[in-house]
Amino acid sequence: MSAKYKGVSSLNKKILGIMLVLIVGLVVPAVALANDIGYVDFELLFYAHPEYDVKNEELQTKVEELYEEMQAQAETLQTQEELDELSSFFQWQFDQIEQEVRVELVSFILDIIKEVAKANSISTVLPESSIIYGGINLTAPVVEAMYKAYGISVPSSIREVL
Repeated sequence: MSAKYKGVSSLNKKILGIMLVLIVGLVVPAVALANDIGYVDFELLFYAHPEYDVKNEELQTKVEELYEEMQAQAETLQTQEELDELSSFFQWQFDQIEQEVRVELVSFILDIIKEVAKANSISTVLPESSIIYGGINLTAPVVEAMYKAYGISVPSSIREVL
């Protein structure tokens, strides 16, 4: 009987050896690819956008205008249902305006991220919150590139955060 168990044991060793070779074969390329992965702090990039303050002011102005218009229309309404309907309509308008501003800023940031990634031979860029270990932080180069695209230098207040 011991010969039977000996055969099983050597079979397990072979399987273990094959599995080890496969794991090494899969892990080594993954580690090599880690140099092709970059990450960015997207929230910081959004708030560091050169036009963020201007766009935010425009949004606030539009919100104030919408609020005044809603107040004027609300004075003519008589039922709570009409007021709720008006409120929903103006909330929808506000959401549309906010979305337009956000899409404009995010599109610009994504274009800059692509440029910086290509310049640094990075094939994949992830949000910083997805990174546990490794990768290359592209946040600072992306901020620099955003401001360079506008022909201005990065403000010191933003440099301090980087």
